[in-house]
Amino acid sequence: MIKAIIISIISGTVAGMGIGGGSIFILLSTIFSLFSHKEAQSYNLIMFIVVGIFASISNLKNNKIDKKLFKKIIIPLCIGSIIGIIIAKNIDEEKIRFYFYIFMLIIGSYEIISSLKNLIKSNNKNRERS
Repeated sequence: MIKAIIISIISGTVAGMGIGGGSIFILLSTIFSLFSHKEAQSYNLIMFIVVGIFASISNLKNNKIDKKLFKKIIIPLCIGSIIGIIIAKNIDEEKIRFYFYIFMLIIGSYEIISSLKNLIKSNNKNRERS
């Protein structure tokens, strides 16, 4: 139980910052065998709703969200969520786990490459200034 609480706090914090806490929650809770992959997805959706509501309210109050765009994307986001739930119900758990880990590898690789590119650009700018 303590592992689940710690993982939830870490994931909620990362999600609140807008950087993919749900993926971290699924990854950690399945690595530490707290939940099956589908159970982790279910809890992640619950967490996503809670974090999404609080983050949206906070960002709307602070005028960090374009309200016109927000109104345009909220319905497609709900439709996409429903489609995702239907797909998840109809795909074998092992396949979902495999696709999720492939997705995480792609995202991780992208982030590493992007970070290296930014680091190189930053170093080149610093050299030009010198």
